[in-house]
Amino acid sequence: MSTPYELVSQHVAALLQEAASAAIPPETVAGTLITEAVRIMKQHRKADDIRSELMFVIDNLEDRDYEFMRP
Repeated sequence: MSTPYELVSQHVAALLQEAASAAIPPETVAGTLITEAVRIMKQHRKADDIRSELMFVIDNLEDRDYEFMRP
């Protein structure tokens, strides 16, 4: 059984291949995926919840070395 991440990842990989063959840049696909994800989330979650999740992603855009996570 696939995890949600594995399922979505497989479809995104196929989407990126199809977009490349249509000369659609990956960043355009990514922006469209964000828009679609928010549309889906709005059907099931409150705006504040969506905002919090998006802010978490934004706050963690940079790769960081978290010392507390080291063995």
